[in-house]
Amino acid sequence: MRQQRRMVLKTAVAMGTSVLLGAARPEPHAAGGRRASTAGLTMRWLGVAGWELRFGETGLLFDPYLSRMPFESPDGDLDPSLPLRTAPESVERIARESLSGAPDLLLVSHGHFDHLADVPQLLARDAWAGHRIRTLCDETSHHLLAAMDAPARRLADVVRVQGGEYLQFPGYTVEVVRSLHSQFGDHGYFAPGTRTAAPAAPRTLGDLVEGRTLAYMVRFDGGPSVYLSGTSNLAERELTGLRPDVAVVGMTSYSAVHRYLERLLEVLGDPPVVLPSHHDDMVTPLARLATAAPGTVPARSPAAAALDEAAAARGAGTRVVDPVALRSFTPA
Repeated sequence: MRQQRRMVLKTAVAMGTSVLLGAARPEPHAAGGRRASTAGLTMRWLGVAGWELRFGETGLLFDPYLSRMPFESPDGDLDPSLPLRTAPESVERIARESLSGAPDLLLVSHGHFDHLADVPQLLARDAWAGHRIRTLCDETSHHLLAAMDAPARRLADVVRVQGGEYLQFPGYTVEVVRSLHSQFGDHGYFAPGTRTAAPAAPRTLGDLVEGRTLAYMVRFDGGPSVYLSGTSNLAERELTGLRPDVAVVGMTSYSAVHRYLERLLEVLGDPPVVLPSHHDDMVTPLARLATAAPGTVPARSPAAAALDEAAAARGAGTRVVDPVALRSFTPA
């Protein structure tokens, strides 16, 4: 009987070791701690938290919000009672003139208007009708997309996620990371809430509630890895071991988050390249941001300057790239 127990224990230990080894994240770095080259990767900031990524034949969109609708009360606070007014003509023009083509995957961090409001229109574009577009989002965002009349065939291609998923796609993988929403100085935040069924058609900014906030780690086969966050917060333990080559860092108000930038850079292993995101005024037309004459905007955005300071304090050689709206670039 003892011998049988020992055999069972040895088998269980062996199986447990196998499971643990199988569940480990792949090491994305070459020998000596070097990381993957960003050659071949192009990125385009779409304003607010929106990004387009291209690597080879693969295209991804993250939180594409192009409408730039009014969102503030007269005293400058976020006003959830304001009407939800997307800008269909502007969205279509930017998609036609500035985006590189239909994405293979659309990633949504959470359900707020400045992340989700334009997704139904983009999914319904006639120019993309012949291209399959998968969407990753949580249950709440899925229900909100249905309430905003996203096309049924696109809704059928939604993959509901909640954090922890590690998904294989042709030519790349996506790891879904549990995250947290940005918090104001008094520790609250805009429009919390969840939806377990499609609500009535949203009419106000506050009708688009947060749901579950997610971040994403995209790893391109034979290429770099990119961490994408739509908020200025983190669930630190969820990021352990990720070590991206490029990190998109939300830079909205984070005064209530303890050592936000320091903790983020440290847990991500001081990425070689970081990009500020969600740091513009959210209302200036993107075309104006993209074509602003030299001297009319700061040479360095305050968000990039804050990241410069945080990165310099760590002394790891992280480079901060300050993006220009709608301009494609390689983050090197």
